[in-house]
Amino acid sequence: MNPTSDQALRTALDHETTSIVRQLQADNERLRNELATAKANLGNRYLRSVLNLIAKHRDMEVGGGIDVIDERLVLHNDGLHDHIQQAVFGQLFEMPLEEKLAVIPVLCGLGYWIMQRPDDAPFNDQITFTVLWDQTEEQLRNVCAKYVTHGGILYRPTE
Repeated sequence: MNPTSDQALRTALDHETTSIVRQLQADNERLRNELATAKANLGNRYLRSVLNLIAKHRDMEVGGGIDVIDERLVLHNDGLHDHIQQAVFGQLFEMPLEEKLAVIPVLCGLGYWIMQRPDDAPFNDQITFTVLWDQTEEQLRNVCAKYVTHGGILYRPTE
């Protein structure tokens, strides 16, 4: 092999190796971010409370959805003493709406439809959003049509 072709081969191999290393570093960073997000979501009391509420309501096999109201979240945390329930309710009630709505993508990732009501909807100050399941997209669009036409949002499952 002559020195020119040897150098060209080394340059090509170095370029390929550098490209692979960069891709692996980018993948590693993405996975670290996803892991951090997953840990934060698991540690999120509000998300855990919403999931607990959904599970209990689904176990009762009543309807295909539930309005998420802070008071319901606390009442469905069995085993909490009254003074602890009041403290938890206070924390949930004072939590900014943006933080509550931040769980919507996680719930959609778990296969739920979410209906966020328009700002001027009745009882909107109590109902954060509605979690829906066991219905077809067509059924949900018919049920949620009036909310969507008045500024509500229907989020699709992403599973």
